[in-house]
Amino acid sequence: MKHILFFGIFNPEYARTRILTEGFTALGYEIVLCNVSPRALPGARKYWALFQRGRSLRHIHFDHVFVLFPGHTVVWLARLLFGDRIIFDAFVSLFDSNVHDRALYSVHSFRAYHDRFLDWFSCTLARKVLVDTNTHRHYFIEHVGVPEKKLITVPVGAAGAWFMAGDQLQIQEHAAKPFFVGFYGSYIPLHGVPVIVQAAKILTEENIQFRLIGSGQEYTAVRLLAKKLGDIPNIKFLNNAMSREKLIENMREADICLGIFGTTKKATRVVPNKVYECAALGKPIITADTPGIREVFTDQENIFLVPRSSAQALAQAILKLAADATLRERLGAAARRQMQKHYTPEYLVKQMLNSLS
Repeated sequence: MKHILFFGIFNPEYARTRILTEGFTALGYEIVLCNVSPRALPGARKYWALFQRGRSLRHIHFDHVFVLFPGHTVVWLARLLFGDRIIFDAFVSLFDSNVHDRALYSVHSFRAYHDRFLDWFSCTLARKVLVDTNTHRHYFIEHVGVPEKKLITVPVGAAGAWFMAGDQLQIQEHAAKPFFVGFYGSYIPLHGVPVIVQAAKILTEENIQFRLIGSGQEYTAVRLLAKKLGDIPNIKFLNNAMSREKLIENMREADICLGIFGTTKKATRVVPNKVYECAALGKPIITADTPGIREVFTDQENIFLVPRSSAQALAQAILKLAADATLRERLGAAARRQMQKHYTPEYLVKQMLNSLS
């Protein structure tokens, strides 16, 4: 049996990790995990623990050694233990995420220079570097200095549970209940949650309910915005401390699922987990029109695209879909077919392995 090593400080339940795990397992690989939790072992302790665990596995022949996201701070350790065959799932740029997207610190701060260095250093040490979209690939070439031949685009896709939930999905009649629009996420700037709140305000007179699941960086600001806008009875905020099964069940109940609407540069380059996952469910999705999203989906064919940051455009799109059950069903079914054809875990890992060979 072939063996794969997943190395780093990753969360085994994170969507990207789960999808890679499912893909390799489906192809007959045995996966060995070598990871520590940075929350359980903060500071330098995590590196020592990870080194000890990695050292105990050096006698095993691994066909591939992956440093999984977020792994920018531990690629050097994997290189020390397992040599120059490291495949690094960079996924995104630390500098871009923390400085330009989340605005956690200024571009000329020490932490910004540190993140920029880690982007370059971790990619330099790896034999191959994985990113999620071709627009991100171009970013790493132009701004991080990674050679084009070193980069492999591996889209996010969706884990099997979302596809299985889509298999069980039943079309429901909505005459006796409000129309339901669903969103989930970590409330980071690229999600553009304030745009969703503003759209809900515009639609307060309609029989349309919004359910927003999650928390994070902008959660407090979003709640303050909702309060400032006045009474918005058609929004329900739910904390994201729920199981994956409960999250899937919530999104199965949605008539429309929402993607992202932020204006950051990173928002133009990504296709977020939620869009892939809701597409696997077979749901009609509204999200911002970006180069990243157009790598995977086609407007009015398997998704509904709107201008970024426009609450009015989002509200109008929701009204259009709410009034047209045939369009909703067509978009959702086409999105699911696209996912089944190109974005299952097995297909994505098989394509990645072809690129590695």
